[in-house]
Amino acid sequence: MEKSSYMDLVIAITYQCNSRCRMCNIWRKNLPGSIKADNYDKLPRDLSNINITGGEPFLRNDLEQVLAAIHKASPKAAIIISTNGFATDLIIKQVEKIKKIIPDLGVAISLDGIGNKHDEIRGVPGGFNKAMSTISALKKVGLKNLRLAFTLGDYNIDELAKVYNLSRELGIEMTLSAVHSSEKYFNASNAIEKKQEMAKALDWLIKRELKSYSVKRWLRAYFAFGLKEFILTGQRILPDYSGKYSLFMDPTGDIYPSDVSGQKIGDLRGGFNNLAPVFADEKPNWMICTARMAIRRHWPKFIFWFIKNNFLTVNYEDYFNK
Repeated sequence: MEKSSYMDLVIAITYQCNSRCRMCNIWRKNLPGSIKADNYDKLPRDLSNINITGGEPFLRNDLEQVLAAIHKASPKAAIIISTNGFATDLIIKQVEKIKKIIPDLGVAISLDGIGNKHDEIRGVPGGFNKAMSTISALKKVGLKNLRLAFTLGDYNIDELAKVYNLSRELGIEMTLSAVHSSEKYFNASNAIEKKQEMAKALDWLIKRELKSYSVKRWLRAYFAFGLKEFILTGQRILPDYSGKYSLFMDPTGDIYPSDVSGQKIGDLRGGFNNLAPVFADEKPNWMICTARMAIRRHWPKFIFWFIKNNFLTVNYEDYFNK
């Protein structure tokens, strides 16, 4: 197995999808994964984090075999599957099998609003109830690493606090992202116009996370701060190591610096030690998959920010309780 310095990898194992999200047109591709399960044995052994995404990953009939091959190739990696949570019975059936291979398996369920708002965004009537049913069922089968994944856009700013509060009620984590544009992956252009409103919403979230006694939640607050700054300025607060310490691989095995990049730098067949350099004008972004390593490598900046902001008071309760 080749040695690699790459730490985080996002793998889209299929572009088949059973949702019709307004911010993403992957479902129009309807491309099944062309990489056979045993071909994933070419992954580097030293990966730290692997996000299995799509499309909808649970639509792959051989998902159990795919995850087994990935886990065998990169045994130290924390593996999480991102799903819309719509196919409850299928998801539970697969998770019960995969948990026997990967006991600490994680599942992230997309939730972009409450009730009909989520249904409108994801383009599936009853989608919110389906996602909630899946969350309940995953808890019943003993899945511990469970989280909500909220994607922020102009159309659901007021939903951020609602979904965050729901995550606290459910006792599970909530991860955050904002809409990005990508011709290659999302196949969609997503502009952000309500930047100041988003900044206020993110300040509210930052305050809530900083009130906790959890280092993980403090780090999430710092990520949210970075997202706010990126939305307002278009610039990252930390360097981008996409293509060096984080990568994206599509269902055909082509490798890119990130899922918003259109620059192919290699493929699974050629291996991870023979990747082309990333263009200097690579698309700017601020996503957890490209921010995690930057935060880890520049931890003193996080410590300084935390000390400076831990007692900051942001009075936006009225904004969310109007």
